[in-house]
Amino acid sequence: MATTVWKRWATRLALGLGCLIAASLATAQEDPPDRVARMSLSDAGAQWAHAGSNDWQSAEANWPLTAGDRIRLPAGSRTELHAGASALRLQGPAQLEIGALDDATLRLVLADGSLNLSVRELAANERVEVNTGNLAMVVDRPGEFRIDADPAGDTTAVGVRSGAVTVYGENGQSSPLVAPRQARYAGRQLLALDVMGLGARDGLDQWAADRMRAEEQSVSARYVSRETIGYQELDAHGEWVNDVSYGTVWYPRVTVADWAPYRYGQWRWVHPWGWTWIDDARWGFAPFHYGRWVQTGSRWGWVPGPITRRPAYAPALVGFAGTPGHRPPPGRAQAPGADWFPLAPGEAWRPPFGASQRYLDRVNRGYARPGGGQPPRYQFERRPEAVTTTPLRDMRPDDGVRSTRRERPPMVGAQLGLPAPGPGMQPGRDGRGGRDDDQDRRERWQREQQQLQQQGLQQQQQQWRRHQQSQDESNNELHQRHQQVLQEQRQREFSARQQQRQLQDQQAQQLQQLRQQQDQQQRQMQEPHRQQERFMREQQDAQQRQMQQRQQEAMRAQQEQQRRAQQPQQQAPQRPMAGDPRFRQDGRERRQDQ
Repeated sequence: MATTVWKRWATRLALGLGCLIAASLATAQEDPPDRVARMSLSDAGAQWAHAGSNDWQSAEANWPLTAGDRIRLPAGSRTELHAGASALRLQGPAQLEIGALDDATLRLVLADGSLNLSVRELAANERVEVNTGNLAMVVDRPGEFRIDADPAGDTTAVGVRSGAVTVYGENGQSSPLVAPRQARYAGRQLLALDVMGLGARDGLDQWAADRMRAEEQSVSARYVSRETIGYQELDAHGEWVNDVSYGTVWYPRVTVADWAPYRYGQWRWVHPWGWTWIDDARWGFAPFHYGRWVQTGSRWGWVPGPITRRPAYAPALVGFAGTPGHRPPPGRAQAPGADWFPLAPGEAWRPPFGASQRYLDRVNRGYARPGGGQPPRYQFERRPEAVTTTPLRDMRPDDGVRSTRRERPPMVGAQLGLPAPGPGMQPGRDGRGGRDDDQDRRERWQREQQQLQQQGLQQQQQQWRRHQQSQDESNNELHQRHQQVLQEQRQREFSARQQQRQLQDQQAQQLQQLRQQQDQQQRQMQEPHRQQERFMREQQDAQQRQMQQRQQEAMRAQQEQQRRAQQPQQQAPQRPMAGDPRFRQDGRERRQDQ
């Protein structure tokens, strides 16, 4: 009898839980993305809608956002999102769609409003893009950027406070923009109305700067990768402790006596992962989608593991007790429900959907045992204080599923208002989701569940195929457009280089001709001056020769005068007196002489 009960219980659980959770992906080749976005902060009035749905709902913290999800804000409202190494801060009135979010692409569609985008890191094969009604902005270097979309005026303003971007128009026109510059473009032909320096920060940019400053000062960033979504909430709600066995461990501050991971929250169906854990605590994102949990005494601690670049997101890092290959915990074999427990360090997470080995290696990197082997049994599988349960029949993709272990006591810190359980969440007749003793009703319920599961599986497969086909077409179109833009850009660059060389040659020739003309004009202008200079020199030479000649003549005349003045003058002989004897003796002769 016990064997029959166990077989029926295992069959029901395998069919129900396996089929429901497997509806997220159809084959192992269709791996879900490693990245996810989270709305970390939002004002009143912020709403979001699923991909392809117009059912707008109030924004929920800890809800994972992915490609196709949309967000809208009323005037004066703000919200903050994190996706990978990028932070998005939006100000209303605004409407934003996550066009693509995977391992290599983050594409945002800003239909209206103002967006402050901060990109911390950008890998070589990574692309971050923001599309508006009239242009596409692609990030070339990490930094801080501002985009303002005005659909009424068909204009978009792009500001670069740090880093660099390239703006593309409809026909492949491109315009690079580097910090600190801003430009406003009109129409789809990339007509730049204004290009100027970046001004002072307004309210949105200042708020973004304050948020970025707080992230830079985060203590948790020392122990986890900054691409671990939700790490910013850990500082205010717990403490870090170094453990000899596990390294750095984060202990949340809770006052619930029997608190355990994955107990106070709800299971929600999130495409493309399927069943996803949405925790009630504000800090309940990173510890429930990354890392592992340990129990030290009566305290639970989160082990983030080694810091790795691009940590992979998982919908819920839990094991399900009693699934094929694992026996149910003691005292729960009679309950046809789903029992789960947190995974411990060294335990590999096995997704309930088909996945490739590459995906398994990425999502378990740094957490599983060497070689990828599973330990003999799960550490918390047989610990009642670690296991949480809910009736299996309550787990349907269209309704949220809360833990039904007991009423949820209040917790320390801000509690998030979550929707009440759906109409399909009714407890069993024994108050514990107990088994119905009527065999016919049990078999009929099983057949109905199988039909519902098959229908849900087919719908999910069709929806995923349509989404994948649309995504492939969009990616192909984007790739072709990108290749066309690159080719046109190369042609324009080649033509620009040729024109530049021709222009340089023409300028060189013109410069040479101009220099020749200037030399000739200069020679012509200098010829009269040279003739005048020669005439002046000849006049000066003639005057100098005349002056020298006069000086020489004057010197000769002076010398002649001096010579004459130096010669002795000859005096005439004196006549003898009457009494002179010579007069008497030579009187005759003297008379004769006279």
